[in-house]
Amino acid sequence: MSVEKFIISFLPVLIFYLVYFRYFSSLGTSVAKYLTAILTGIAYALFLILAGTVISEFVYIVNPVMRGFVTAGIVEKTGAIIIIYVLLRKFPEFGVAEGAITGMFFGLGFSCIENFFYAADLNSSIIYVRMIFSVPLHITTCGIAGFYLGIGKLSWSLWNSVFFRIKSFIFPLIIHGSFDAALMKGGVFAYISAPVLIFSVTILEVVLARSQSFYPERKLKLMGMHFEEWMCKDRQPRYDRWVKRYTGILKSSPAPFFNWNPGFFRFTFVIILIILASAGLPIYRNLHGLYNLELLKEEVFAVFVLFPLCIALVLIISGAVNPMFFVKSLIRLPIISDIDIMKDGIVDEYVVTNDVTSGNCFIQTTETLGIGKKIDLRFRIGNIESGIVSGKVIWENHTLRHEPFGTIVRITKRYRGFYLFIVKYNLMRYWKGAVFILKLPGFDQLKAFFYKPLVISQEEEFYPAGSIIFNEGDTGDKFYLVKKGRIIFYKRKEDDEIITVHTSVAGEFFGELAVLGDEKIRNATALCMTDTILAVATRDNLDTLLTNNAEFAIDLLETLTNRVILSEKIFFEKIRQLEEVKSDNERLMHISVMLMLIGLGFDPSRRGLDMNVDAKKIRNFIKQMDDLGAAQMADLFITRQTILRDGRDPRDDVDFIKKLSGIFSDPSLDEDETD
Repeated sequence: MSVEKFIISFLPVLIFYLVYFRYFSSLGTSVAKYLTAILTGIAYALFLILAGTVISEFVYIVNPVMRGFVTAGIVEKTGAIIIIYVLLRKFPEFGVAEGAITGMFFGLGFSCIENFFYAADLNSSIIYVRMIFSVPLHITTCGIAGFYLGIGKLSWSLWNSVFFRIKSFIFPLIIHGSFDAALMKGGVFAYISAPVLIFSVTILEVVLARSQSFYPERKLKLMGMHFEEWMCKDRQPRYDRWVKRYTGILKSSPAPFFNWNPGFFRFTFVIILIILASAGLPIYRNLHGLYNLELLKEEVFAVFVLFPLCIALVLIISGAVNPMFFVKSLIRLPIISDIDIMKDGIVDEYVVTNDVTSGNCFIQTTETLGIGKKIDLRFRIGNIESGIVSGKVIWENHTLRHEPFGTIVRITKRYRGFYLFIVKYNLMRYWKGAVFILKLPGFDQLKAFFYKPLVISQEEEFYPAGSIIFNEGDTGDKFYLVKKGRIIFYKRKEDDEIITVHTSVAGEFFGELAVLGDEKIRNATALCMTDTILAVATRDNLDTLLTNNAEFAIDLLETLTNRVILSEKIFFEKIRQLEEVKSDNERLMHISVMLMLIGLGFDPSRRGLDMNVDAKKIRNFIKQMDDLGAAQMADLFITRQTILRDGRDPRDDVDFIKKLSGIFSDPSLDEDETD
């Protein structure tokens, strides 16, 4: 093999090593791991070359497209993925980023040997295309496979582990199979290899940028978290920012997906490569005249025009994907679910979550529950309920500002209804995501998933038991949602009697009447019966909820209606109580008057007073008696007692007889008792 052929075979390997050098330059203590990956890639390439004849006899396919997917795709990539998987298992401290780089080194070692043998067989013109384009193809597809195998290795859930390992096979197979199928088909189909390569490079850049935000296995063990639970935690800030940006609360722009800062030298190389691509055909003609280089027209265009353009695009794409996009921007639509934290079968606290899986959920709590504490939860989205499930608190934060505020709960006890809820929840997520991205009918109704009281509320307040939130008659410009606690509302009468008019518990809102009214006056006093946490919102927030969340508007109408009905019940109950009090007072007054009449000498058996007053008049007087009559009777009784105390006879006292006659002289007292 000539030196020229060796240089030609090694040049693409060197170029793409330099393109990805920034990832390889910070190897640290992982040099032995990556060197092992290169050597296994070399060994695997030698094995395939030596066993190529035997494999071809067993797997012989005439159709070039099928041959590209089966022999070059399935056979070659299956072995590569198995070896990368074994490497990750051999070195247990690997993280996701290291898994991707391990795959890239494996592809680099494989390309070295493959290109060496390609160069030894330059009699076929298509070998030039394969030798140039296959190097980045192997590096990128093996890097993508290493990324997904790394995630599968970290995954605690069997489902996730299998799912990511399948992805580690499917994606590289599609890319590699499409590339080889295009080359084996030949002709104009060879042009397809260039966009396939660019697509593969772009996917690798995305996964490399994403992998930088993943925690390694050692750190997850120190935190006592499963990978899925860390992923749940990692998504929360992006969910929160997305919801607030969509609802207009957060005005800042999301982190850009591309952030290209090439530097002088890289930018210069990009310009040079573009110039070489524009002059590619004249360059080929000169080389053809000097070295008698025979290539098909399509191959000339692929090698001398598409290849330098591809290298330029790779230099542009490489490092252009912004890792902060995955930290500060949302890439999955949140579906907000209400959660009832249950205690002894009743709702103890009302919270929400953006993220529920079959294994865990992130709860937006406002106070510490306690690591290791077991709690019961019930999830709700509209009319969909999960039933009560049990969980264990495994992480929480309510102090560190750079971490999401809330609690991660690991689901430990599930029921059939919960799995059905998860299926419906995910179907809703995918459907609403498609509606949102494609702006399908129903796009506007999506707002109801984000315009919720707990989401719109921008602050929280804590009140110890016995605290007054507001007093009757105060001016109010805020309304509240009870996240935890119990509140009673009462009115105070003039005699300081307290009348309880309403009670609010977790999940209920109050104070909206004053916010909606023109005078903004509180019509009752709000007293905390227990330690209480409230989500606080303003009139603008209430207007936003009423405009964008029809369910909230209906709930508010039902709440107001129920309160009116309750107020009417309380009102009529008070009327009934007043009537009972009035009846009791009248009965007591009649008894008192009767006692006074007896004291005056009234004897029912003798049909009258001993002072010439008929019994009929006395009974009619009692029947018609009012407060004035009772007062007159009391005055008459006191006068009589005074006369008796002086030793005189009331019948001989002119003033006493005159008062007595005045009381019973009313003609209406002569009417029959039945009238």
